[in-house]
Amino acid sequence: MFMISQKEYTDYTIPKLLEYFPQFIEHCVIQPNDVVNIEYLSKNKKLELWITTQDKEITIGLSGKEQLNDWHTHMSLFGANTPDEELREAAILLTAIITDEKVITYSSVSGYFLGRREDIEKYRQPGEVIRSYYWSEL
Repeated sequence: MFMISQKEYTDYTIPKLLEYFPQFIEHCVIQPNDVVNIEYLSKNKKLELWITTQDKEITIGLSGKEQLNDWHTHMSLFGANTPDEELREAAILLTAIITDEKVITYSSVSGYFLGRREDIEKYRQPGEVIRSYYWSEL
């Protein structure tokens, strides 16, 4: 995507991201091929917020322990096309998640995702459990 290497991308974005979110410092996991993942558990350890620099882009996701599909998004979907734009959009989204501005919905079929419960109610399957939470509750 960018004319820089994966290492250059990671070396640029991770320190800047950690300036915004110093609580992530101890949660950085170095991966092969110059990728860094940040794996940050919620207070009650029911949900993991993850960030990765894989493929020279910032991707943010949620993972529960149920081995369901769960949710992730790329900062390019927010109109971010440069590392600095990605950092700005990531900071906005991460802040909204960890300060409970964003609702996190759980589906026993689809897993966790950002969005309102009403967004998936119309697709409810028989026996499916759907609940809404905030980060601080998980």
